[in-house]
Amino acid sequence: KNAKKALEFFGDRTVYYVYNLWRGIERYKKIKDEYKLNFDLTLLKFGLFSLTKDGEAFLTYGHKHEKNRGEFYTVLKNECYLLLSDLKDKKSIIVEIKEGTSVLIHPRFIHRLISIGKDCLVLGIVPEDAGHDYNIVKNKGFPHHIFMQNGWLKIVENKKYEGFSIEKVSAKKLYIPIKKLSQILMYPNKYKKFYKI
Repeated sequence: KNAKKALEFFGDRTVYYVYNLWRGIERYKKIKDEYKLNFDLTLLKFGLFSLTKDGEAFLTYGHKHEKNRGEFYTVLKNECYLLLSDLKDKKSIIVEIKEGTSVLIHPRFIHRLISIGKDCLVLGIVPEDAGHDYNIVKNKGFPHHIFMQNGWLKIVENKKYEGFSIEKVSAKKLYIPIKKLSQILMYPNKYKKFYKI
């Protein structure tokens, strides 16, 4: 209800921007040609879907890959949460990604970014043929959502899903050369050890 009132009051607001580096920067065009990887920057704004100081935190829409391809996120500025949900195993993981840390996302997860205090800049690297299934979250959302209540972030269960566990972990600093990263993202089942969170 609060989000609907905010939309009526503020009008349509941009919550995040995605910049396709591979479309306009020669270096990333070459990487795309050689390794078949897309490099994207996401600027996730900080805010709440609310007219008050309580409400759901701004987030990206979320998706699952259509093909068995992984994805790599690294935070370039500030911090955010990455929500991963495995619909088959009924398990959600909230990954706190701080500036300079990264995470590999296995294709079994639906995933989205969530703002937690400041605008956040995230670099995403994904195979060009991964595909994005946005319908998987349409009209259902995720098993868990993040709300601000009384100045604190709170995990709220979505009643459209039942029996999901939740855990919170922190991302780590990762350095993986681009050639190796390409292989890890293209063949996640062959490189399972890299996807352990």
